[in-house]
Amino acid sequence: MAQGANSSQQATLKTQIPFWMRLKAWWEGYDLTVHQKKLVPFESGELDEDAPEPGSPEWMSKRLEVMQEIWGEGMSGPGDKNYILKLVKPFALDPKHTVIEVGAGLGGATRIIAEHFDIWMTGLEADREVADAGMELSTMAGLAKRAPIHYFDVDHYEFRESSIDCVFSKEALYLVEDKERLLAEIINMIKPRGQLLFTDYVLAENADTKAVGDWKKGEPVAPHPWTMKDYEAALTEARLDIRIKEDITEDVHKIITSAWAGFLNSIKGHTMDKSTADAVEQAVELWTRRTKAIDSGALRICRFHALKKDAEKMLSDW
Repeated sequence: MAQGANSSQQATLKTQIPFWMRLKAWWEGYDLTVHQKKLVPFESGELDEDAPEPGSPEWMSKRLEVMQEIWGEGMSGPGDKNYILKLVKPFALDPKHTVIEVGAGLGGATRIIAEHFDIWMTGLEADREVADAGMELSTMAGLAKRAPIHYFDVDHYEFRESSIDCVFSKEALYLVEDKERLLAEIINMIKPRGQLLFTDYVLAENADTKAVGDWKKGEPVAPHPWTMKDYEAALTEARLDIRIKEDITEDVHKIITSAWAGFLNSIKGHTMDKSTADAVEQAVELWTRRTKAIDSGALRICRFHALKKDAEKMLSDW
Protein backbone atom coordinates (compact mmCIF):
# COMPACT_ATOMS: atom_id res chain seq x y z
CA MET A 1 0.00 0.00 0.00
CA ALA A 2 2.79 2.35 0.97
CA GLN A 3 4.63 1.54 -2.26
CA GLY A 4 1.55 2.40 -4.34
CA ALA A 5 1.11 5.68 -2.49
CA ASN A 6 4.77 6.51 -3.07
CA SER A 7 4.42 5.87 -6.83
CA SER A 8 1.34 8.08 -6.95
CA GLN A 9 3.16 10.84 -5.11
CA GLN A 10 6.10 10.65 -7.54
CA ALA A 11 3.74 10.87 -10.52
CA THR A 12 2.05 13.93 -9.00
CA LEU A 13 5.39 15.61 -8.37
CA LYS A 14 6.47 14.86 -11.95
CA THR A 15 3.43 16.65 -13.39
CA GLN A 16 3.99 19.64 -11.10
CA ILE A 17 7.65 20.14 -12.02
CA PRO A 18 8.12 22.06 -15.30
CA PHE A 19 9.59 19.96 -18.10
CA TRP A 20 12.56 22.27 -18.59
CA MET A 21 13.54 21.75 -14.95
CA ARG A 22 13.20 17.97 -15.21
CA LEU A 23 15.18 17.90 -18.46
CA LYS A 24 18.08 19.89 -17.03
CA ALA A 25 18.07 17.94 -13.76
CA TRP A 26 18.01 14.58 -15.54
CA TRP A 27 21.06 15.46 -17.63
CA GLU A 28 22.97 16.69 -14.58
CA GLY A 29 22.18 13.44 -12.81
CA TYR A 30 19.26 14.16 -10.50
CA ASP A 31 15.68 12.91 -10.43
CA LEU A 32 13.52 15.63 -8.88
CA THR A 33 10.65 13.21 -8.26
CA VAL A 34 12.66 11.10 -5.80
CA HIS A 35 14.12 13.77 -3.54
CA GLN A 36 17.31 14.53 -5.49
CA LYS A 37 18.51 10.93 -5.66
CA LYS A 38 21.65 10.77 -7.74
CA LEU A 39 21.35 9.15 -11.18
CA VAL A 40 23.93 8.39 -13.85
CA PRO A 41 22.79 9.66 -17.30
CA PHE A 42 25.58 7.76 -19.04
CA GLU A 43 28.64 5.82 -18.07
CA SER A 44 31.84 7.80 -18.32
CA GLY A 45 34.33 6.53 -20.83
CA GLU A 46 36.43 7.61 -23.76
CA LEU A 47 35.98 6.19 -27.24
CA ASP A 48 38.20 6.68 -30.25
CA GLU A 49 37.37 10.19 -31.52
CA ASP A 50 38.30 9.16 -35.07
CA ALA A 51 35.85 6.27 -35.18
CA PRO A 52 32.42 7.11 -36.65
CA GLU A 53 29.37 6.36 -34.56
CA PRO A 54 27.79 3.02 -35.51
CA GLY A 55 25.33 3.50 -38.35
CA SER A 56 26.05 7.21 -38.88
CA PRO A 57 27.79 8.58 -42.02
CA GLU A 58 31.28 9.99 -41.50
CA TRP A 59 30.30 13.29 -43.07
CA MET A 60 27.68 14.13 -40.49
CA SER A 61 28.68 16.18 -37.46
CA LYS A 62 27.81 15.12 -33.94
CA ARG A 63 25.33 17.98 -33.77
CA LEU A 64 23.33 16.57 -36.66
CA GLU A 65 23.61 13.01 -35.38
CA VAL A 66 22.21 14.03 -32.01
CA MET A 67 19.50 16.11 -33.68
CA GLN A 68 18.22 13.01 -35.47
CA GLU A 69 18.53 10.80 -32.40
CA ILE A 70 16.18 13.17 -30.56
CA TRP A 71 13.62 13.95 -33.27
CA GLY A 72 13.89 11.03 -35.67
CA GLU A 73 15.75 10.19 -38.86
CA GLY A 74 16.10 13.24 -41.09
CA MET A 75 14.23 15.49 -38.66
CA SER A 76 15.54 18.76 -37.25
CA GLY A 77 12.81 19.52 -34.74
CA PRO A 78 9.55 18.34 -33.15
CA GLY A 79 7.15 16.26 -35.24
CA ASP A 80 7.00 12.82 -36.85
CA LYS A 81 5.51 11.71 -40.17
CA ASN A 82 1.91 11.70 -38.94
CA TYR A 83 2.30 15.17 -37.46
CA ILE A 84 3.82 16.60 -40.66
CA LEU A 85 1.05 15.13 -42.82
CA LYS A 86 -1.57 16.51 -40.43
CA LEU A 87 0.01 19.98 -40.64
CA VAL A 88 -0.12 20.12 -44.44
CA LYS A 89 -3.56 18.52 -44.81
CA PRO A 90 -5.20 21.89 -45.69
CA PHE A 91 -3.06 22.01 -48.85
CA ALA A 92 -5.02 19.03 -50.28
CA LEU A 93 -1.92 18.12 -52.27
CA ASP A 94 -1.87 16.01 -55.41
CA PRO A 95 0.89 15.22 -57.98
CA LYS A 96 0.11 18.39 -59.94
CA HIS A 97 1.21 20.66 -57.08
CA THR A 98 4.67 22.19 -56.74
CA VAL A 99 5.78 22.92 -53.18
CA ILE A 100 8.68 24.69 -51.47
CA GLU A 101 9.60 24.36 -47.80
CA VAL A 102 11.31 27.42 -46.33
CA GLY A 103 13.54 26.42 -43.42
CA ALA A 104 13.70 22.74 -44.33
CA GLY A 105 16.40 21.72 -41.85
CA LEU A 106 17.63 18.23 -42.66
CA GLY A 107 14.74 17.81 -45.08
CA GLY A 108 12.74 15.21 -43.19
CA ALA A 109 9.42 16.97 -43.76
CA THR A 110 10.28 17.71 -47.40
CA ARG A 111 10.93 14.03 -48.10
CA ILE A 112 7.85 12.88 -46.17
CA ILE A 113 5.55 15.21 -48.12
CA ALA A 114 7.17 14.50 -51.50
CA GLU A 115 6.91 10.73 -51.08
CA HIS A 116 3.43 10.63 -49.53
CA PHE A 117 1.79 12.84 -52.16
CA ASP A 118 4.05 11.84 -55.09
CA ILE A 119 5.01 15.44 -55.76
CA TRP A 120 8.15 17.41 -56.62
CA MET A 121 9.18 19.50 -53.64
CA THR A 122 12.22 21.63 -52.82
CA GLY A 123 13.53 22.36 -49.35
CA LEU A 124 15.45 25.58 -48.63
CA GLU A 125 17.66 25.85 -45.54
CA ALA A 126 19.64 28.83 -44.24
CA ASP A 127 22.21 26.76 -42.29
CA ARG A 128 24.73 25.57 -44.87
CA GLU A 129 25.95 22.52 -42.92
CA VAL A 130 22.38 21.40 -42.28
CA ALA A 131 21.40 22.02 -45.92
CA ASP A 132 24.36 19.99 -47.21
CA ALA A 133 23.53 17.13 -44.84
CA GLY A 134 19.87 17.32 -45.85
CA MET A 135 20.80 17.07 -49.54
CA GLU A 136 22.95 14.03 -48.78
CA LEU A 137 20.02 12.41 -46.95
CA SER A 138 17.75 13.07 -49.94
CA THR A 139 20.36 11.55 -52.26
CA MET A 140 20.70 8.48 -50.03
CA ALA A 141 16.90 8.12 -50.06
CA GLY A 142 16.81 8.27 -53.86
CA LEU A 143 15.03 11.64 -53.74
CA ALA A 144 17.80 13.97 -54.95
CA LYS A 145 15.57 15.26 -57.77
CA ARG A 146 12.12 14.95 -56.22
CA ALA A 147 13.05 16.36 -52.79
CA PRO A 148 16.34 18.29 -53.00
CA ILE A 149 17.52 20.42 -50.08
CA HIS A 150 19.37 23.61 -51.02
CA TYR A 151 21.17 26.28 -49.03
CA PHE A 152 19.71 29.77 -49.45
CA ASP A 153 20.68 33.19 -48.15
CA VAL A 154 17.52 34.15 -46.30
CA ASP A 155 18.34 37.87 -46.37
CA HIS A 156 18.95 38.15 -50.10
CA TYR A 157 17.21 35.23 -51.80
CA GLU A 158 14.74 36.21 -54.51
CA PHE A 159 12.02 33.85 -55.71
CA ARG A 160 10.59 33.55 -59.21
CA GLU A 161 7.19 35.25 -59.46
CA SER A 162 4.04 33.07 -59.52
CA SER A 163 6.07 29.86 -59.81
CA ILE A 164 4.92 27.69 -56.87
CA ASP A 165 1.53 26.34 -55.79
CA CYS A 166 2.22 25.97 -52.07
CA VAL A 167 4.82 27.21 -49.59
CA PHE A 168 5.34 25.45 -46.26
CA SER A 169 7.49 26.50 -43.32
CA LYS A 170 7.92 24.92 -39.91
CA GLU A 171 9.32 26.96 -37.01
CA ALA A 172 11.83 28.85 -39.15
CA LEU A 173 10.54 32.38 -39.75
CA TYR A 174 11.23 33.56 -36.19
CA LEU A 175 14.95 33.53 -37.03
CA VAL A 176 14.49 36.01 -39.90
CA GLU A 177 15.03 39.65 -38.99
CA ASP A 178 13.48 41.22 -42.10
CA LYS A 179 10.32 39.14 -42.16
CA GLU A 180 8.46 41.74 -44.20
CA ARG A 181 10.88 41.31 -47.12
CA LEU A 182 10.90 37.51 -46.95
CA LEU A 183 7.12 37.26 -46.69
CA ALA A 184 6.76 39.61 -49.65
CA GLU A 185 9.12 37.38 -51.67
CA ILE A 186 7.25 34.23 -50.64
CA ILE A 187 3.85 35.70 -51.48
CA ASN A 188 5.18 36.96 -54.83
CA MET A 189 6.41 33.42 -55.57
CA ILE A 190 3.01 31.82 -54.88
CA LYS A 191 0.70 31.45 -57.86
CA PRO A 192 -2.74 33.11 -57.80
CA ARG A 193 -5.01 30.84 -55.72
CA GLY A 194 -1.87 29.30 -54.23
CA GLN A 195 -1.37 28.66 -50.54
CA LEU A 196 0.94 29.52 -47.65
CA LEU A 197 1.03 27.38 -44.51
CA PHE A 198 3.49 27.84 -41.68
CA THR A 199 4.10 27.24 -37.99
CA ASP A 200 6.37 29.47 -35.95
CA TYR A 201 7.50 30.52 -32.51
CA VAL A 202 5.72 33.73 -31.50
CA LEU A 203 5.70 35.98 -28.47
CA ALA A 204 2.62 36.08 -26.28
CA GLU A 205 0.92 39.43 -25.92
CA ASN A 206 2.53 41.27 -22.98
CA ALA A 207 5.14 38.51 -22.71
CA ASP A 208 7.43 38.58 -19.69
CA THR A 209 10.51 40.46 -20.87
CA LYS A 210 12.93 38.55 -18.64
CA ALA A 211 11.68 35.17 -19.84
CA VAL A 212 11.98 36.34 -23.44
CA GLY A 213 15.44 37.78 -22.84
CA ASP A 214 16.70 34.59 -21.20
CA TRP A 215 15.41 32.56 -24.14
CA LYS A 216 16.91 34.85 -26.79
CA LYS A 217 20.35 34.93 -25.17
CA GLY A 218 20.78 31.18 -25.45
CA GLU A 219 19.66 30.69 -29.05
CA PRO A 220 22.46 29.76 -31.49
CA VAL A 221 21.02 32.21 -34.04
CA ALA A 222 19.51 35.46 -32.79
CA PRO A 223 15.69 35.15 -32.95
CA HIS A 224 13.40 37.95 -34.10
CA PRO A 225 9.95 36.66 -33.12
CA TRP A 226 6.66 38.33 -33.94
CA THR A 227 3.33 37.96 -32.19
CA MET A 228 0.35 36.22 -33.79
CA LYS A 229 -1.19 39.66 -34.30
CA ASP A 230 1.90 40.76 -36.23
CA TYR A 231 1.53 37.80 -38.60
CA GLU A 232 -2.19 38.34 -38.98
CA ALA A 233 -1.64 42.02 -39.82
CA ALA A 234 1.10 41.22 -42.35
CA LEU A 235 -0.94 38.54 -44.13
CA THR A 236 -4.03 40.75 -44.17
CA GLU A 237 -2.05 43.69 -45.56
CA ALA A 238 -0.71 41.40 -48.28
CA ARG A 239 -4.36 40.66 -49.17
CA LEU A 240 -4.16 36.96 -48.32
CA ASP A 241 -7.28 35.11 -47.23
CA ILE A 242 -6.47 33.67 -43.78
CA ARG A 243 -8.20 30.30 -43.33
CA ILE A 244 -6.44 28.97 -40.21
CA LYS A 245 -5.02 30.96 -37.31
CA GLU A 246 -4.40 28.88 -34.21
CA ASP A 247 -2.19 28.43 -31.17
CA ILE A 248 -0.69 24.92 -31.29
CA THR A 249 1.63 25.33 -28.29
CA GLU A 250 0.08 22.54 -26.25
CA ASP A 251 0.37 19.98 -29.06
CA VAL A 252 3.99 20.89 -29.84
CA HIS A 253 4.94 20.90 -26.16
CA LYS A 254 3.67 17.32 -25.84
CA ILE A 255 5.76 16.28 -28.84
CA ILE A 256 8.86 17.93 -27.37
CA THR A 257 8.49 16.31 -23.96
CA SER A 258 7.75 12.88 -25.43
CA ALA A 259 10.73 13.00 -27.81
CA TRP A 260 13.15 14.09 -25.11
CA ALA A 261 11.86 11.54 -22.61
CA GLY A 262 12.43 8.80 -25.17
CA PHE A 263 15.88 10.05 -26.09
CA LEU A 264 17.16 10.47 -22.54
CA ASN A 265 15.83 7.05 -21.61
CA SER A 266 17.61 5.53 -24.63
CA ILE A 267 21.03 6.88 -23.64
CA LYS A 268 20.78 6.07 -19.93
CA GLY A 269 23.62 3.74 -18.97
CA HIS A 270 25.31 4.00 -22.37
CA THR A 271 28.89 5.09 -22.96
CA MET A 272 29.47 8.27 -25.00
CA ASP A 273 32.59 9.80 -26.43
CA LYS A 274 33.25 13.38 -25.40
CA SER A 275 32.14 15.00 -28.66
CA THR A 276 28.77 13.23 -28.53
CA ALA A 277 28.30 14.13 -24.86
CA ASP A 278 29.10 17.77 -25.66
CA ALA A 279 26.57 17.79 -28.50
CA VAL A 280 23.89 16.29 -26.26
CA GLU A 281 24.66 18.81 -23.53
CA GLN A 282 24.29 21.70 -25.98
CA ALA A 283 20.95 20.30 -27.15
CA VAL A 284 19.78 19.91 -23.54
CA GLU A 285 20.72 23.52 -22.79
CA LEU A 286 18.94 24.76 -25.93
CA TRP A 287 15.69 22.90 -25.30
CA THR A 288 15.77 23.63 -21.58
CA ARG A 289 15.69 27.35 -22.39
CA ARG A 290 12.99 26.93 -25.03
CA THR A 291 10.68 24.83 -22.87
CA LYS A 292 11.26 27.18 -19.95
CA ALA A 293 10.09 30.11 -22.11
CA ILE A 294 7.09 28.07 -23.28
CA ASP A 295 6.20 27.00 -19.73
CA SER A 296 6.38 30.64 -18.60
CA GLY A 297 3.73 31.55 -21.18
CA ALA A 298 6.03 34.03 -22.93
CA LEU A 299 6.76 31.85 -25.98
CA ARG A 300 4.02 30.25 -28.04
CA ILE A 301 3.77 28.27 -31.29
CA CYS A 302 1.26 29.33 -33.94
CA ARG A 303 -0.08 27.89 -37.17
CA PHE A 304 -1.33 29.94 -40.12
CA HIS A 305 -2.85 28.84 -43.41
CA ALA A 306 -3.69 31.47 -46.04
CA LEU A 307 -4.76 31.57 -49.68
CA LYS A 308 -3.52 34.01 -52.29
CA LYS A 309 -6.36 35.66 -54.15
CA ASP A 310 -6.43 35.34 -57.91
CA ALA A 311 -5.58 38.39 -60.02
CA GLU A 312 -9.18 39.20 -61.04
CA LYS A 313 -10.44 39.12 -57.47
CA MET A 314 -7.58 41.30 -56.27
CA LEU A 315 -8.33 43.91 -58.93
CA SER A 316 -12.04 43.86 -58.10
CA ASP A 317 -11.23 44.56 -54.43
CA TRP A 318 -9.78 47.97 -55.21
